[in-house]
Amino acid sequence: MDQYLSSVRNGCKLLKIFLDSPQEIGVTELSKKLQLSKGAVHKLLMTLESEGFIRKNEKTKQYTLGYTLLELGNKVLQNHDIVDFSNPYLHRLLARTQELVVLCLQDAKDAIYVSKLDSPHPIRFTIGTYRRFPLYSTSASRVLLAYRSAAFQDEILQQEIKTYTPHSFTTVEEIKQNLRLIRERGYEFSSNRRNEGVTGMAAPIFDSTGEVVASVGVIGPSDRVLPQQKMILEELLQTVQEMSTELGYRNQADKPV
Repeated sequence: MDQYLSSVRNGCKLLKIFLDSPQEIGVTELSKKLQLSKGAVHKLLMTLESEGFIRKNEKTKQYTLGYTLLELGNKVLQNHDIVDFSNPYLHRLLARTQELVVLCLQDAKDAIYVSKLDSPHPIRFTIGTYRRFPLYSTSASRVLLAYRSAAFQDEILQQEIKTYTPHSFTTVEEIKQNLRLIRERGYEFSSNRRNEGVTGMAAPIFDSTGEVVASVGVIGPSDRVLPQQKMILEELLQTVQEMSTELGYRNQADKPV
């Protein structure tokens, strides 16, 4: 017997469509994506709109996300201790490296940047926060995936592998080999795999149980990051080691070196 309410599930699916879609979407497109009738989609939209989860643009007759979701998202961040805990460490890392600093968390089968501090340089690389992306796709997210079980890695890598540049990983075996390397050295170093001309470094944060709870990344234009590679990596590893220690991590075996 199905334990889930199909109407609630469809409502959740509808909201998730906006994660990778234009700002506004019409009933017809939503109907196609959800494989539901226009009438069913219209009822879902009216229900979500009544609770503030969806807004209708009366000029275009299309729909966008409502402000209730923003309130809920802010509440999640306020309640997430790791974000507040990380804040002073991330600011210090930004001050020392002068490049974009991110805090990355796993949510189910995706990764999310829940915090970022932009580089002060006029020419810089930046990203959007709170967007979902595959766990294998960035240096910070691959660090999270590297410390998950082999079974979970297999589950994630059953998906179609997306490529972003000519240098992106294209096969499951390439990604698995990279994940093994991350665990061996305790960090990820990556150039041009997600964005050409961009280099990223990332390392894990361990909690008192030895679990990886998040990762910290430093990202910037390759022509500026590569000449400072050694310094940035040292600052990054020192930062995550201090954060892990503060969280009660004492096992030296997997600690970044």
